[in-house]
Amino acid sequence: MKVNYKPTGTSRMGAPKQWEVWLADTPFGETGKKRCAVVVAKRTPAGYTIHEVIPMSLKGGKDVAISDLIRAGQDRPAAVRTGTSAVIQNSAFVQKMGSLTEADISKIITSKQ
Repeated sequence: MKVNYKPTGTSRMGAPKQWEVWLADTPFGETGKKRCAVVVAKRTPAGYTIHEVIPMSLKGGKDVAISDLIRAGQDRPAAVRTGTSAVIQNSAFVQKMGSLTEADISKIITSKQ
């Protein structure tokens, strides 16, 4: 039996973990379809609950600034929009970008309460 092994292909992509930053096809945006950076908040039976990562210039009241941009895979100041969330399936995730620091995670949890 011949096995087609692709170590870098999509079949080898690990499942997103909580508080990781991913590039994903999301229902955000004017048209309801947008490829953007997201933070995985939690995994549910329906899919993954995500929050959009936005530029710092668009930051509003409940949005949380990302302190370690390099670790989160961002090249410019960014924030996590905690006021809105969406649920997407595993197939919508494109590429892992990074993860959040413990300080950012605690700020996000506090802002949602």
